[in-house]
Amino acid sequence: MKSDSLAESLTCIDCGATYPLTYRLECERCRGLLELRYDIARLRAVGPELFSGSGLWRYAPVLPIADPAHRLTLGEGGTPLLDCPRLAGELGVRRLLLKFDGPNPTGTVKDRSSATAVAAALGFGYRATSVVSSGNAGSSVAAYSARAGLPSLIFAYERASAPKLLHMAATTTNLIIYKGVYDDLITIWDRLVEERLFFDCGASRNAYKQEGKKTLAYEIAEQTRWTPPDVVVAPVAVGETFIATARGFREMREAGWIARAPLMVAAQATRANGVARAFRDGTAITPLKIGYTVAEGLAAGDPGKKGAWVLRLLREGKGLAGDAEDDEILAAQRRLARVEGIWAGPTGVATLAVLARLLAQKQLDPAQTICAIISETGLKTEAEPPSRTAIAFDDATLRRLVIERLG
Repeated sequence: MKSDSLAESLTCIDCGATYPLTYRLECERCRGLLELRYDIARLRAVGPELFSGSGLWRYAPVLPIADPAHRLTLGEGGTPLLDCPRLAGELGVRRLLLKFDGPNPTGTVKDRSSATAVAAALGFGYRATSVVSSGNAGSSVAAYSARAGLPSLIFAYERASAPKLLHMAATTTNLIIYKGVYDDLITIWDRLVEERLFFDCGASRNAYKQEGKKTLAYEIAEQTRWTPPDVVVAPVAVGETFIATARGFREMREAGWIARAPLMVAAQATRANGVARAFRDGTAITPLKIGYTVAEGLAAGDPGKKGAWVLRLLREGKGLAGDAEDDEILAAQRRLARVEGIWAGPTGVATLAVLARLLAQKQLDPAQTICAIISETGLKTEAEPPSRTAIAFDDATLRRLVIERLG
């Protein structure tokens, strides 16, 4: 079957060795990470007319799934890029755009990478999938695996929010709750990946999984009529969303579709800020022993080789990195809901909290157009509910309350 995918090879980001489009997680020569490369000449010659349809698979030419029969979907992608003038005014920014990925099928940006990961599992003939998750990745991989008819083995963080656990339990064939944090399990789980017992749907090494998130960059560019924002703030745990988004903008610049790539900002939770700390100190990343953070999806103390890749991209692209405390993240969550009506989870609004801090520190130019990626809905958040104390009304008490509340 003829494919419209323009993927050509896997290339080592360290030594430059190239490999055919097989299932390979690292370079045989130096054990470096691999990235997918595409026919840039073809992209340049044809332009965005290559794309058709809607959602994530609109961008099939710049995704690595060759057989259209493997391109399963739950309706992911095509999420809104929201202009937020009131919040921009509060932050003192000329223009603020929010790429809100909460409307994805399982409420998270992870659906983009789950789509390409599970599609690749089908393409390479795997019979099962697995992931170690702090919450969102588990529910997303489980849902897409179910859609594909593949059993999944989901290892979920013991402190993941109840809505995420309920979703995982409903969709996966095997839910295992692990003790400790992500870093405690991922290293030994990665060893099982080597035995090919299941398809790797983790964030550490799989280029095919990561690639789905690249569509963030393509959507942002299209939604701004190929004049992307000056700055894009992306969340970083292991670094998959940041790397994929930066690569998407790089491809479009190389193809001549955009005049420049945005300055990339890496956003972390202070309790898991290995990348931001190394960036500030001008050092390599020192793995951190972390506890709990409200931004569950950012709870990675050792981002490994992907973290080093983020650091390299930041330094080469003269980007920025920042972090925010849990109370700042929760304050950003409340503010976003109150000011713009967007209810996002703590992991999703960490970018906004970091942006506010960098602006206060005068590390970003407020005259620029800034875009923050809001990576998850708030509907999967476990939070204190409002009071259920009820009031009985008659005509007089209802009128009095309305006049009181509206001033």
